[in-house]
Amino acid sequence: MKKFITISQTAQQILKSAKLSAELPINTFIHGQKGVGKILLAKEILPDAPVFCAAELEKLINNKQIDLGNYDALILEDVDNILNIEEFFKALQNHKLVATAIEKNDKFNQYFAIKIEIPPLKERPEDLEEICEIYKKEAISIYNTHVPIKNLELDLSENGITLKQSIYKSVMLQSMNTKDILETMEIYLTKKLESGSTYRDLIEVFEIPLLQAAKKIYKSQLQMADKLEINRITLRKKIQQYFGEL
Repeated sequence: MKKFITISQTAQQILKSAKLSAELPINTFIHGQKGVGKILLAKEILPDAPVFCAAELEKLINNKQIDLGNYDALILEDVDNILNIEEFFKALQNHKLVATAIEKNDKFNQYFAIKIEIPPLKERPEDLEEICEIYKKEAISIYNTHVPIKNLELDLSENGITLKQSIYKSVMLQSMNTKDILETMEIYLTKKLESGSTYRDLIEVFEIPLLQAAKKIYKSQLQMADKLEINRITLRKKIQQYFGEL
């Protein structure tokens, strides 16, 4: 992702605030959950500024390992991790700053004229849909697949970070054929056997996903046992062993 997505009205208003900040000699504080696009938005304000982990920059300043005169503007990531706020911002008082953090914190108020909150992706469905399409196209290109990709399993626990991972994973798995799966399993099992695993240790690698798939498809254990051609008592034991269910 190279730019902050602004399909939703919320994101459009956020970008307007960012553009205003870009035109003024003021500092901006951006906060929001992990993966919502804070650095992407910061780059909309300061496209040519370097990005520093705030805590690492603080160490460089304290140890006199950086010449701040080489920079007019800086993007500070995770600014809430710095230790001495007053000294840190005193050293940067002649620079235009855009800082990011997970949470809004009043202790930074005096250093930033504009504060921008970016909501999570689940609260911006229009942006989420657009981002999904971007990542889907990227993944299809990377895996060079022509298989129709359906029913993506999306993980929004860390917004854009886990969303991208989950889409790439879904595309990869749906584009794999039986040969690909067998080769992947062989590589995995070879490593496990080399580390000392036995047949008893590895049988769950086959049984757990098989039973999970069967639970999704069939309505009862009786139907599962019939379709899988397995003794019902044996099936119940395996379900209890792997999932703690009776």
